[in-house]
Amino acid sequence: MTGAESVERHASAVKEFNKHQHYGDAATVVGSLSSGLDRLRDSFYLRIHRDVERALGVDSMWMPLSEVRAERQTKLEIDLYQIAESAATVRDGDYLTDPDDWYLPWLGRLRLGDAHADVGNAARLSDYARKTTRDRRLAFSDVLGAVLQESRRAPLVLFRLMPSCVEIATALAFGDHARARDARKRQTTDLPAIRYCNQCHGDVLENGEQCRGCGNPLWKFEWLTATD
Repeated sequence: MTGAESVERHASAVKEFNKHQHYGDAATVVGSLSSGLDRLRDSFYLRIHRDVERALGVDSMWMPLSEVRAERQTKLEIDLYQIAESAATVRDGDYLTDPDDWYLPWLGRLRLGDAHADVGNAARLSDYARKTTRDRRLAFSDVLGAVLQESRRAPLVLFRLMPSCVEIATALAFGDHARARDARKRQTTDLPAIRYCNQCHGDVLENGEQCRGCGNPLWKFEWLTATD
């Protein structure tokens, strides 16, 4: 996506958001949400691809025909999952009026553009939206295992952390810092090492930011495999 396309997509999202909800600064919500989900998507891809290869080596049993194509498809699948998880957070947080009527397709258009209209993508989004958080996470793991097989070698805690990572990014976009902090506290149960980074100290970072030390908001391989 070019810079001009990104600007146009964001402008359309702000306009559509304001049709459904007079929230105040819709542009800030759109910008923050986009930055947070972009960061998570790109970081998650690195964790299940580059970090796995660096830590465990390349699996000669699986060599993608096109790394570019594999990356594009994997990131699409990550975005589909994030859209559904963000919609669940918005619904649970009571951030918007009648979000079930419009938020999921709205975020789909913002994140995917024309790809949102693809029948397969729309069906996967609908399926995710009907599932519980746990079942959605398990389905996401299965899909990624088929698209990028080396994701099966990533630490399982990475997948357990991802729902709350999306929850935090969504909560921050809507100014709910208390919920973001609560979600981070829950994450330390799954990964106590989060608290031990001497750079970010496990604090919640603003959307789009990333700790150079541990990788927060989505931690590097050595942190994911650290023991308390």
